[in-house]
Amino acid sequence: MTDTQQWWRHAVGYQIYPQSFFDSNHDGVGDLPGVQAKINYLKDLGVDFVWLASFYPSGHVDSGYDVTDYCGVDPQFGTLTDFEALVAALHATGIKVVIDLALNHTSAQHPWFRAARQSRTNPYHDYYIWQPSDGQTPPNNWQSVFGDSAWQPNPATHEAYLHSFATAQPDLNWENPRVQQEMVQIIQWWADRHVDGFRLDGVTHLKKRADFADVADPRTGYYQDLAGVAPYLAALRPVLTANHLLTIGEAGGVDMTTAKQWLDPTTGFFDLLLEFDHVHFWEMAEPKLPVAALRANLTKWQVALEGHGWSALFIENHDLPRAVSYYGDAVDYPRRSAQALGMWYMLMKGTPFIYQGQELGLTNADFTQIDQYRDLDSCNYYHRQLATGAPVANTLKQLAAKSRDNARTPIPWTGKAYGGFSTTTPWIDMGPDVAQRNVERESHDPLSVLTFYQQLIRVKQSVPALQTGRYELIDTYDDQLYVYRRTYNGDNWLVMVNMSSQIATTQEFDLTASELILTNLLVDSDSDAQQIQPWEARLYHLRQLE
Repeated sequence: MTDTQQWWRHAVGYQIYPQSFFDSNHDGVGDLPGVQAKINYLKDLGVDFVWLASFYPSGHVDSGYDVTDYCGVDPQFGTLTDFEALVAALHATGIKVVIDLALNHTSAQHPWFRAARQSRTNPYHDYYIWQPSDGQTPPNNWQSVFGDSAWQPNPATHEAYLHSFATAQPDLNWENPRVQQEMVQIIQWWADRHVDGFRLDGVTHLKKRADFADVADPRTGYYQDLAGVAPYLAALRPVLTANHLLTIGEAGGVDMTTAKQWLDPTTGFFDLLLEFDHVHFWEMAEPKLPVAALRANLTKWQVALEGHGWSALFIENHDLPRAVSYYGDAVDYPRRSAQALGMWYMLMKGTPFIYQGQELGLTNADFTQIDQYRDLDSCNYYHRQLATGAPVANTLKQLAAKSRDNARTPIPWTGKAYGGFSTTTPWIDMGPDVAQRNVERESHDPLSVLTFYQQLIRVKQSVPALQTGRYELIDTYDDQLYVYRRTYNGDNWLVMVNMSSQIATTQEFDLTASELILTNLLVDSDSDAQQIQPWEARLYHLRQLE
């Protein structure tokens, strides 16, 4: 594969959640024409491609990931003509387009499933996964990721169907070659409409245990057969390769050996993998990882994939809380910690993804009542916890920290009503950041998070060592520091980030002959390299490192 075909190795991506990006038709819901209206913003930010979260026609149970038609656009987001116009406009600006594809399940309202559930002899019945059922007792102890039984009775056939996610999201049967062929045709259909790639959603869920036995871990023990997933992914490889499409795999739970196999440029299936060792993805009650664990987990992946694959770098997406609230200090150092976190992850080896609003330093939603939440998982969790006797206040506190809705509040474009996102009440409440953190204000502030992200993007895109250079973790005296070096053809760069709200002390570096290229503090280049201020981030171009 040529360097031109591997354009993503030198690119910065930007994830758009259309529902919350910009409302062009004043109905309170963001849409595809709204994305097109903000292309100049994306151009000024400097990103190379956008990843559009699910915009397909949907049953609206799980934020668009219960798809009813893989070859269309949900009316709330616009039309297929709107999509084609958006792609053309982005391409005219030099920005490529990646879209989501949910492989594991459809909506229960999808025509395939509506036919499948009618009888066992229906041609679409084997598109899904079934077990005999009396309608009372589940076939086994398998649970969905939302915590309930993974089985839903279907009286018409005296069976239950499997749903690894919501009840309204029946799992597809990837053992059926017809399902594989359907997905091949869907990929080609979108390739014909000039998309540049896909993020393949939930790929580690595709292979289920064939014996349908009880498992020790009811939440994950029945589907994490990674070797069994390979034949399914192999069926998609020809159409993806023939169309030169970027492939991004959502790959939670993938081990290093499998990751190397899946990323192999000759025999693998993906160009990039999204792995989640640096976040606690589904567990509401789990705290954030300490800095030492972050160093260990991220370094493990950086080292393992050196020469074997390419990392997708991210700290936010539509399923995660805001990074400033999760990793940083949203109270005392919101701006500085947002900037420090940006430098920390973006300058590692890999393709960085920025999630909409991250570049503004947006914080969590700060919701205080359950009726403010729209996320299915959050609402289900709330009611499950209350059913066990958990205090309301404690449950709401957990949701405030980890709910997926934290990342789904609308983008504040201005400090005006509804943040300039819409002229009417948005589908979900605005976050708490409208007055202080909005595009209009930050665009005119040379010290803003937005300005810092623009600088980070330019540095990442212009320095070969920060793209393809080797990553090396540097030991420090202070556990709150994350320091690493990037090296390429003798060109050395040092990233130094204090990931805490206290002054940190590092080992002595001789940086007097080096150049401080970027920092989020106004410091002199000969300042004490051993004393790192709270949430201070520095990028040095090294001439000497001792």
